Formats: sequence, C-alpha cells, structure tokens
Amino acid sequence: MTRTLTPALVSIALWVGCTPLPESFPPPEQRAPLAIPRTGSLGYFLSMADPNAEAYLVKDVAPSGPGTWRWVYSHPVLRFFVPDVPRLKFVMQFSLPERTLRETGPVTLTFTINGQVLDRLRCEKGGEQHYAHDVPPGMLHVNAINLVAIDPVPVWVSKADGGKLGFILSRAGFTE
Repeated sequence: MTRTLTPALVSIALWVGCTPLPESFPPPEQRAPLAIPRTGSLGYFLSMADPNAEAYLVKDVAPSGPGTWRWVYSHPVLRFFVPDVPRLKFVMQFSLPERTLRETGPVTLTFTINGQVLDRLRCEKGGEQHYAHDVPPGMLHVNAINLVAIDPVPVWVSKADGGKLGFILSRAGFTE
C-alpha cells in the first residue's frame, strides 16, 4: 500500500510546491532620524543625565544637580544645534515643587527661541509636567546654534539668602 501512496504523495507535494509566491511589496519609506551629534558636541535635545549637559547651558542653570535634574533661576538660557528638519516641536520635562508654588502662586513660563516669543504657559499645579509646542517655520536657524530662554514669573525667593529659584529642569529640546 505504501507503494501506491508514495507516487501520489510525491505528486501532491510537487503540485503544492508549484503555487505562485505571494505578491511582494517594497518596504515602507523610512524616515531618517534627526542627525546624531558627535560625542562632545551640541545636539537638538538635552537630558540633565547626559554627561555633556554643561555644553547646552548658557546661563541661570544650577552648575550641578543629582544627575537627572537641575534648578533653573530667573532667566535660564539653553543652546541647541538644530538640523534642517521640517516641523519641529520644542518639548520640556520639568517640575514645580509644591513648596515653592504655595509661596509664589501660579507661575507663568515664557518660552523664547532666538529672541522671539514661542509661547506662554501658566502653571497652577505643582509636580512633574510635560510641555510641547510646535515651532513655527522660520523661527529656528537650521544647521546652527539656537538659543532657548524659559522665563518663570514669579520666581521663589529664599528668605534666608535671597536666592531665586524658578523650576526644576529634567529634559528639553526639539523633536519631530
């Protein structure tokens, strides 16, 4: 009986193996990521955990922190190298401590890029917050250094030494 089944099974296997392959499709178009900066150079995004974070800080940011965040003062300014990419957003992860917010009341953050106002954000709650805003065309200098200022009003003023604290910055920069 196996002699009669063997030719039949072989012919079925050959017949099934001769079916046409499914239609092929090219892979979807891939988007190139934002340019990756060389080690030690400026890029388009800053994390305070980055060992190169100091390179992004222009003024009014604490010289050190616990590694993942830093205090900013009255007029923090950051710098970024922004590649030629259409439709970028400025994003920022920050915190307003409940303790300082109780004394100052709501805090308004004014965001400026290269001297032009991008947006104003009124913060009435403390804690960790995320900000994102589309950057209008022409506001950024492409393939160049861009300055971002974030002005908190009011700032918390220490009764002990007069020191001024704005908010806690963890990450900031540009994304698609």
